[in-house]
Amino acid sequence: MRVDLDAVASFSRTGDQGGECAADSLETLTGITAHCSLTRTALVDADELSTFLGESPSRFTVGFDGALSGRAVLSFDDAFATGVAEELSMGDAALPEVSNILTSGFVDVWAEGADTTIDIEPPSEVTDEDAVVHDAAVVDDCAFVFESQVVLSGSGGSCRFAVIPDVESFADYLATDEDAFSVGNLSAYLRMTTESAATVESHLAAMTGVDADTVESHIDFVPVERVPSLLDDAAYEGAVFESEGPVDSVIAILFEEVEPGSVADTMLDESDPDPELAESAVAELGNVTASGFLDKWANTLETTIDVSTPSHVRDDGRAVLDTVAAAYGQYADTIAVVNTTVSLGTELTCRVCAFPSPEDADTVGQIAEQLTDTAGEHQ
Repeated sequence: MRVDLDAVASFSRTGDQGGECAADSLETLTGITAHCSLTRTALVDADELSTFLGESPSRFTVGFDGALSGRAVLSFDDAFATGVAEELSMGDAALPEVSNILTSGFVDVWAEGADTTIDIEPPSEVTDEDAVVHDAAVVDDCAFVFESQVVLSGSGGSCRFAVIPDVESFADYLATDEDAFSVGNLSAYLRMTTESAATVESHLAAMTGVDADTVESHIDFVPVERVPSLLDDAAYEGAVFESEGPVDSVIAILFEEVEPGSVADTMLDESDPDPELAESAVAELGNVTASGFLDKWANTLETTIDVSTPSHVRDDGRAVLDTVAAAYGQYADTIAVVNTTVSLGTELTCRVCAFPSPEDADTVGQIAEQLTDTAGEHQ
């Protein structure tokens, strides 16, 4: 199975440009400096699509049709909503107008490369999230989400902006031939991510004795310079590994540090353990998790994938991923990131970010295909 990551990179860049254009359109409307602090393109399982739609009570959806069809879902936090309403003096009409402007700015980037226009529908308030998810176009149990976070300077707030194109329409829009862009092939990538996440969950449960509450996994396609934005600036402790074999990769196993030492506390019975012992415990937890993650890949190829000695890290998430981005910048403009979050109770959240080398795309595709076939046999 072959997935053309250059084609994937092209629409990731289009999403990046769309987010910036949306922010520019908002700045023109309000006269306040606006910028896009996050842009990523994600391939997600349909069952997990709701996690990308925000949680604010102020949410609107805007449909679009023409050269490309789909919908945008905009979630405004209170600070953003208040700032826009005051600036525009439009009362309840402010957020629908902003929803219209942001969506228009985003899809205009897509319309530039099309022979026909893209028309948008009037904004409507989200009253039934299940209906929004149900109406989202899904193929092979997966959906694309172009997620942006637009910040309005001075308001202290932000808008979470998710654009969900119709998958078949999007594939037709992008592909110059059937082999260059295959939704079926990309959905197999998503299956690989789901299977890998299940392995992470089982290993963490075995090591900590705590069963997972939630498991979420997807694939991010991001420009290399945007890789750090996949994590927030919260404190994390964990380990970073490199693997060698049929798939070279970097894997970051990071645990959100609720308070200093909280990660090691899940592994050690004693209170206030020796710092070196605590660091060793965290590294071992990351080592077991990373090994299990890669074993899932290696088993499909009937081979082994060697994992390096863990490099212990304790820093904010963006700083950790900034180092990874610097290492990949020499190989590719855009990278596919296997992104998994596992929450074990209220005390421990694990983030796994795996960066397979773009040069090993064919091998990763082979792993994805075999995992998909195996899953199909068990259904």
